[in-house]
Amino acid sequence: MAELKARGIIIKQSDYGEGHRMLTIFTEEYGIIKAVSYGVKRAKSRVAASSQFLCYGDFTLYKAHNKDIMTVDGIDTIDGFYPVSEDIKKLALSVYLSDITYSLLGMNNPDLRILHLFLNSIYALAYRNESPEKIKTVYEIKLMCAGGYAPELNQCTSCGSFEIYAFDLLKGGVVCRHCGGKYIIKINKGVYKALSYIASCDDRKMLSFNADDELLKTLGKLSEQFISLQLDQNFPSLDYYKTMNEFG
Repeated sequence: MAELKARGIIIKQSDYGEGHRMLTIFTEEYGIIKAVSYGVKRAKSRVAASSQFLCYGDFTLYKAHNKDIMTVDGIDTIDGFYPVSEDIKKLALSVYLSDITYSLLGMNNPDLRILHLFLNSIYALAYRNESPEKIKTVYEIKLMCAGGYAPELNQCTSCGSFEIYAFDLLKGGVVCRHCGGKYIIKINKGVYKALSYIASCDDRKMLSFNADDELLKTLGKLSEQFISLQLDQNFPSLDYYKTMNEFG
């Protein structure tokens, strides 16, 4: 078996057999991988505390020949983002962000930019005074840009007109009044400016703008439907997050 070192964050976890846990880890070196943490539910397990959702650290892994699933040998935790785990709404949002990341990137595709976007969003959820809805919306847009689905915002995607009337979720860009289609969301100047800023700004400044609740509501509807339509997938974790917001 070959020993591997990787720095990453656990984006999914599930029980695996008796006393074990299957981890999905988004790593710098190998992209998203799967690894089994054996005996993690035993009282004396040295990796039990760190084999948790959103644990970020340095992983020691073993990979058998001709097998895709690795084995966890050790984890040196850098951050557990524990404030997220203590807030059910933030935790639900983190699951959704993990789901869309996995859906877009797939397995074994290293992407440092997307990893850093994800880490910065989880960090903001844990330690910054930003609304979860703003973090969600910004990450959705930035993820699509980084994943090759950057929206066309300079002119109508159908006719080239510079009139901005709506965003076409299927075409992936703005459209004028005459070219509106079936999957459009009407946008005003404020929503357009916010969308343009997020799509084009330095990733480190992606949350550095002001937006009221109504603007975020429209922009959030746009971004989540854009992802769902472009990736051709519905996300139950988004529904759960919304349910948590209704109760809170």
